[in-house]
Amino acid sequence: MQQPRSRPTTGDDPPATPEDDGIATPAPLPGAWRRALRRGARDEAAHQPARGTPGNGALGFFLELVAEGHGLARLEAAPVLLSRADQGHARAHPLDARRLAHAGLAAGEQRLATAVLGLPHSQRKGRNYAQLAGAVGDGLLADMLDQGACFLGGVAGLRLARGQPETAKWRWEVLVDGDQRLSVQLPGGQRAIRVGGLWSLDPERAELAPLRDSAGICELLQQPPLSPAQARAFATALPGSALAGQLPPPTIFDPPRACQPAPKSVLTLHALTRHPRLEAGVPPLAFARLAFDYGSARLPSRGGETLVRRVRNGKLVEISRRRAEELAAMERLESVGLTPVVDCEGLPWDVAEVLPEDAWVFPGAGASGALEVNTPARWLALRPRLEPDGFVFDYAPSFPFEVLDEAPRWFVHAALDKRRDHFNLQLGIALGDERINLLPGITEALAEGQFQLEAAAGEAAEGVWYAPLDDRRRVPLRLRELRALLLPLAEYLDRPRGVIRLPRAQAGRLGEIEEAMPAGGVVDAPASLTSLASRLLEASDRASDAAPAGFVGELRRYQHEGLRWLNALAEAGLGGVLADDMGLGKTVQLLAHLLALQEAGALAHPALVVAPTSLIPNWQAEAERYAPGLRQCVVHGAQRGPALGQVGDADLVITSYALLPRDIKQLKRHRFSLLVLDEAQLVKNPRTLARRAATSLRATRCLCMTGTPLENHLGELWSQLDLAVPGLLGDERGFRRHYRVPIEKHADADCQARLNRRVAPFILRRSKSDVARELPPKTEITRHVSLGGRQRALYEQLRQSLADELREVIAERGIEHSGIVVLDALLKLRQVCCDPRLVKLQAARGVQASAKFELLMHMLPELVAEDRRILVFSQFTEMLELIASELDRRRMRYVMLTGDTRDRAAPVRRFQEGKAPLFLLSLKAGGVGLNLTAADTVIHYDPWWNPAAEAQASDRAHRIGQDKPVFVYRLICSDTVEQRIEALKARKAELAAAVLEGGGSRDRLRFDADDLDALFEPGAR
Repeated sequence: MQQPRSRPTTGDDPPATPEDDGIATPAPLPGAWRRALRRGARDEAAHQPARGTPGNGALGFFLELVAEGHGLARLEAAPVLLSRADQGHARAHPLDARRLAHAGLAAGEQRLATAVLGLPHSQRKGRNYAQLAGAVGDGLLADMLDQGACFLGGVAGLRLARGQPETAKWRWEVLVDGDQRLSVQLPGGQRAIRVGGLWSLDPERAELAPLRDSAGICELLQQPPLSPAQARAFATALPGSALAGQLPPPTIFDPPRACQPAPKSVLTLHALTRHPRLEAGVPPLAFARLAFDYGSARLPSRGGETLVRRVRNGKLVEISRRRAEELAAMERLESVGLTPVVDCEGLPWDVAEVLPEDAWVFPGAGASGALEVNTPARWLALRPRLEPDGFVFDYAPSFPFEVLDEAPRWFVHAALDKRRDHFNLQLGIALGDERINLLPGITEALAEGQFQLEAAAGEAAEGVWYAPLDDRRRVPLRLRELRALLLPLAEYLDRPRGVIRLPRAQAGRLGEIEEAMPAGGVVDAPASLTSLASRLLEASDRASDAAPAGFVGELRRYQHEGLRWLNALAEAGLGGVLADDMGLGKTVQLLAHLLALQEAGALAHPALVVAPTSLIPNWQAEAERYAPGLRQCVVHGAQRGPALGQVGDADLVITSYALLPRDIKQLKRHRFSLLVLDEAQLVKNPRTLARRAATSLRATRCLCMTGTPLENHLGELWSQLDLAVPGLLGDERGFRRHYRVPIEKHADADCQARLNRRVAPFILRRSKSDVARELPPKTEITRHVSLGGRQRALYEQLRQSLADELREVIAERGIEHSGIVVLDALLKLRQVCCDPRLVKLQAARGVQASAKFELLMHMLPELVAEDRRILVFSQFTEMLELIASELDRRRMRYVMLTGDTRDRAAPVRRFQEGKAPLFLLSLKAGGVGLNLTAADTVIHYDPWWNPAAEAQASDRAHRIGQDKPVFVYRLICSDTVEQRIEALKARKAELAAAVLEGGGSRDRLRFDADDLDALFEPGAR
């Protein structure tokens, strides 16, 4: 049972008894209340003489209200001498006893001023203010209002008149703990003034009116409130007292009900904004005050009784505080780095003394460290650490931020720009009818490191970030939801911005954002953007995969699918990357696509193909073979001026990466329906001249063709996609940060999946294993390559000199007896085609360039990257040695078999076991007798015009036991003896055998003049 509390006694109070604090038993009343019950209220007579009108030099009074608490104010007055102007009283001069005799006032005014000046007074504002109190004060106030001009707030303020007396109305104000205080009840806007009795100030009517029956009661207004027990005693004594009928009885409460609710820790954030130490530009000093909420009672953390009485729903309850839980909450504050200000040594004394004793701060370091660390922004970061422990946060008006608890609704707004090739995107939240774009705050927070796009180690699963809505308001956002919305835009968030501008090709990101959107969120965007993915699918459904009428040849099933994909991209107005493995017919698919565009009337301007120099003859030959209806224009060679003038009249323009920068001025004059970059990995470096030239062309779309879209790192993929679909993956720096590093260094599977999804519509890649069932057992492919530069000059020099020599020999001996000379001449020309380093002549020294060698070294890394197993055949052992030397330099694994190899089984075993992907073989040593079924690719470096010998070499891989399709590549130098003899071999098989095998008899070797002219015909320049 609670022990009774002691209280001081006065001479009018009897000694306290144990029952005094009970409620059921009336408690003895304090003396002032007992005296009031005995004597009642004496209402002073109201004086209402006629109101005087001051003349020149009239008496006036300045009135001041001084608050006394409990809604009461006392009144102070200062007499002044008023001088009249045309528009009323213009000036007021102070009056004191020395000036009064010379003021020229009437006798009655002098007596009134003298009476006021005779009261105790204090001086301020240059005047003597007297306090009006007691019955004398009531009388003087009435005379002042009647005889003088009374101003509240000076001459420019409110001039008051005396109102009609009113009867005072009283009420009992119930305090939070059940105590009750007597107060006067006035209409709204009026104020109670205590003099002797009470007066009411009515600002609306500019009147001061006395309240009747208040003189004896108003002193009770400032008495301590009655406890519930005392209120019961007063209510019992009131009916038989002098106050009966004047005061209402107080509320009578039943005995309190005991309760012990769990406390809730409430941290109210404040800020000290004005102090000499807080110089301009220094953030306010933030601090917190801890309280405990026990249901209806919020109790301070420091001090206070263990038992607390409160009124709840009109009933008294008695709350028992849980001190152990309160102490645990304080310890939790200390665990996050806070300390009570009374124990903080990091605050200057003059700052600490103006903070409340129950304030908590971060201590900081040094004499004024707390001033530096207690910034409002740091305190916001404290909330997510304490809320999981049940802490509730409030924000005082002095604190510069306020955290809203209203659940936000996310929105994304996207709009096309004027050119309609980009769109602008905003990301934000809606609160009620208000929409707020959060991108400025988000990008600034990321730049400042307030949070990261990847969760930090040890971060709470439900971590939040407080997003700024304006200078004050903040809203907590779940980092998990926020990051999911931001990841599709990651590479565009590296600098503060209010709107993100994206290429139209990236409209697919809107779908990613929509999938990550929390419940209730919306994506507001034009249908032309949100439907991009569906439009691609629809275009793919509508696009034809049928070979166009002008196409000569047959397409395999996967090539039909590639044609459909290319046609769908064209219909959607987009580019892409055709990345099929080498040998699957990328060129054929592209030519079929160009014919389809031509037949549909969509090839309004030429298509420009840019390829490596070595592949230009291959493009030219493939176009002539499969798409003869396309008007070709080959921009190649030193004498290409006329071709540049025919670009506008062609359907297909072919040029090289080497010449593109040189001819860019002429090419930029034309518009191209399509730009095709063959072997696009060659321009993966954004800083090359060829790449810069390609991006400056006026092309509606761009297609990249490559068998190796990714050789070393993801940056190569970005490079090619940025050519085909500009902006799809952002800039290079952002791609490296947000994709390469997470995927390549951290094996981030989510990031990899996001990248795969983003690029999937724009890349078509099929490997040989994917389409193995559609491939024939053996696919033969001829790759044409052009000689250039010094190699072409050497060839032409030898061709001309050897041709002249042959004519002299034939004229002297006859053609029948000149076979050895012919074979020697053809050998030298074939060696120039393979590599000038094979030619043992003075003219060949210093010629290092070899077009065929470069083509081979371009093909091999690509094929190895595709996990191919490759046989490379050559008739020249020295050529194989040159190839081996270059493979050594590139650190590519290989084995070699020539006539000098003693242990033939060792290289075969290593190759068959997969220890080396490359096998270099000479014709005589490896053309027969070997079973190399591990191989699936055969390259004939120098052609064998004896079909049987070539087939035997190819059959080292294509034989029983082979379970994979075999690709056979034959490398032919265009406009050379290689191409000439290939044309003759069908009708001159005997001649071909004699030339290549060197064993043809004179009888079998039969030349005529036309044959020699064909073999030694000049090449195109």
